Amino acid sequence: MGRSNAWTSEVDWQTGQWQRRDQGPTHHEWHPPSPRGILAKRPLTFFEVLDSGFRLLRFIPGLTIGAALIVFTLWTLILTALGTFVVLQFLPFLNDIVSNDDAMSGFFLLAQMGSFAISLLSLGVAHFLAGLAASGAEASFGARKTTLTQSWRSLHGRRWTLILAALLLGAVNLGLLLLLSLPSVLFALADNPVVAIVTALVALGLWVCALIWLNLRFAFTGSAIAVEGLGVRAGLRRSWTLTGRGFWRTLSQLGLGYFLSNQLVQLIITPLVSVLTVIATLAIGTAAASSTSITVITVVAGAALLILTTVSSAILFAYFSCLVCVCYFDQRMRSEGFDLVLIRREEGSA
Repeated sequence: MGRSNAWTSEVDWQTGQWQRRDQGPTHHEWHPPSPRGILAKRPLTFFEVLDSGFRLLRFIPGLTIGAALIVFTLWTLILTALGTFVVLQFLPFLNDIVSNDDAMSGFFLLAQMGSFAISLLSLGVAHFLAGLAASGAEASFGARKTTLTQSWRSLHGRRWTLILAALLLGAVNLGLLLLLSLPSVLFALADNPVVAIVTALVALGLWVCALIWLNLRFAFTGSAIAVEGLGVRAGLRRSWTLTGRGFWRTLSQLGLGYFLSNQLVQLIITPLVSVLTVIATLAIGTAAASSTSITVITVVAGAALLILTTVSSAILFAYFSCLVCVCYFDQRMRSEGFDLVLIRREEGSA
């Protein structure tokens, strides 16, 4: 039988007897290895997650930064329109505040608190941006670029679900703010400004804590809707389940990433704002005494400042949405072995 020849004989493992091999050794067709992805197909370390957010941002800037620019341009126009309407409606009241130094100090404090609250309310937009970037992040495991148009088309049938989820989470954030600020409003109406300010500060702190906790537990809602095709309720439950494990790791990654990217953007934007302020001040000083010239310079400087703010916010939230997507896939790899699914998928498409 030629037992020593393993090419022509084999063992029948049911009977234990040698038998002739029916066919020769099989030869598998060679396939080129799958390309190395932008995101690693394995669980990431803490700082690798932060770096992967920047890598994803650089790899698909048209999708991430482009979508953020569109969304924040619309968001800025809406806020500008609302602010203009409020100023025009309460112009006599604002004139009375300007004439009183104590009232002016309180107004500046409330304005700073309101600006801080509006910036945190923008976190609701991050759920929508993360959903848009999720398809590009998934394709980046195979080093395939995704444009904004391709990502939008891939969300066919899930667009309104994603928008509704972002609006719902934004409404929850706003509802908590209004509920917690109600006592300070009542104290202010009762002509007790000191207690009203203290109550407002305490309410703001409580709201920030509740906002961070809720938005962290529901951080993966947009990504789950886009990648897994879930509805709003299923997406919320899915995010709640995924963030139940590794809560502090996810909180540290998203919090540190948001803080560092915010500081980086401020380092770039602050000198530009300072230069713009100096130029506007010199232009007003050298312009004619007519109110028309001063108004034109003020409007142009305000518009330029608004554009810089919009661009900086878009870049910040574009990176934050990429970071959310990376944390989403990393958590699925850690808890569900999604890295094996990605490897198998890339081998099949090679």
